[in-house]
Amino acid sequence: MTQMTRPRAHALIDRLARLLRDEIAAIGRGELARVEELFPRKQELLAEIEAAFAEPDVLLEGDDPAAARLRDSLAGLRELIHSDLALLRRMTEATGAVAKEIDRIRERQSLRGVYDKDGTKSPQSVARAQRYDQSI
Repeated sequence: MTQMTRPRAHALIDRLARLLRDEIAAIGRGELARVEELFPRKQELLAEIEAAFAEPDVLLEGDDPAAARLRDSLAGLRELIHSDLALLRRMTEATGAVAKEIDRIRERQSLRGVYDKDGTKSPQSVARAQRYDQSI
């Protein structure tokens, strides 16, 4: 691999930041297909950035403006990654909750427990016994 330069590293950070903003916006609009579509490119860019900063002292050292801009860009990227991760986690949790609810509804509406293996009606009733107020 060729030597990573600050301008090239900065360009990588910018590309990943744009992609993360696109993904965050897609999540906000509920465009889950777009999120899935962006995933492979996001992985590629993350791998490139990891490789670029394998030896961070080389690119980030120094008090010159270019090094300072690169450090600021990395800090901004970190914030975007955390925001994206939080949204993806919430989306995953919500999806899991919906899946559990669907399973619960299916279980409640199924015939499981109503009939034994031989096809005869089980002595246990799935429905609760109903009580009627007969005092009227």
